[in-house]
Amino acid sequence: MFWRTGKFLEHQLFIRYRKGRGIHSPYLFEFVHDVVFNAAGMEPPDWLTEEHRAMLGDTRVIPADRRGSFGTGSGERDRAGERTVRSFVRGSSVSRKYGALLYRISRWFSPEMIVELGTGLGVSTLYLAAGAPGVPLHSMEGDMERAAIAAQLMCRRNLEGVSIHWGELERKLEDLLPQVPGRFLVFLDANHRYEPALRYAGLLLERAGGEAILVMDDIHWSREMYRAWKEVISWPEVRMSIDLFHMGILLLRKDLQKRNVKINY
Repeated sequence: MFWRTGKFLEHQLFIRYRKGRGIHSPYLFEFVHDVVFNAAGMEPPDWLTEEHRAMLGDTRVIPADRRGSFGTGSGERDRAGERTVRSFVRGSSVSRKYGALLYRISRWFSPEMIVELGTGLGVSTLYLAAGAPGVPLHSMEGDMERAAIAAQLMCRRNLEGVSIHWGELERKLEDLLPQVPGRFLVFLDANHRYEPALRYAGLLLERAGGEAILVMDDIHWSREMYRAWKEVISWPEVRMSIDLFHMGILLLRKDLQKRNVKINY
């Protein structure tokens, strides 16, 4: 906790750009100004906001996965045992603020495929799918009970092209990789340990074509996640990184100059 507080204060100290001012790259300025700070006015549809609000009040119990979970979450957020939908969404899913950001990224970028590692109960999946209707979205979850609830949610909302995969995440990802096009969007919110996070990011970056976006959640959650984030942004495939503290965004467009940006979001 003290380490994370210290990193937050450090983040605030080194912020340089507010709503895109001072950024000279047209592509990066558009992304920060129009997408991150929503100058383009891209708001999630009402049904999505209502669904998220309903899940924040849902008292259904999520059974513990007795068959074994293949995912490892971030510290106390992913405690074993039974939890309610409400407590999981409040403690382990994206907030409405960051969900709306995922929606805007998906809508602005118009990817050929979306890949999500760490479905949870499907809240972030909804935001990603709503931003790019009909685009193939493959979401992977290591806990069968959570995956089942997420799949029911996708069916209820009749979201075409969304597939929920349960099982060991790295194996599921390796099975999917041959189908992943070069222009893809990834939301990485799965195993919050150093080595798995690097492996997932590395496998995906190998598939990147001329343009792709990878969003990593909880980059300052722990020393391991921050270490993984720092290593990934040093890789030559990553042209620009945007540190929002709670999330990190990697822009892989080949014609961009390498740059790391901290933003107060």
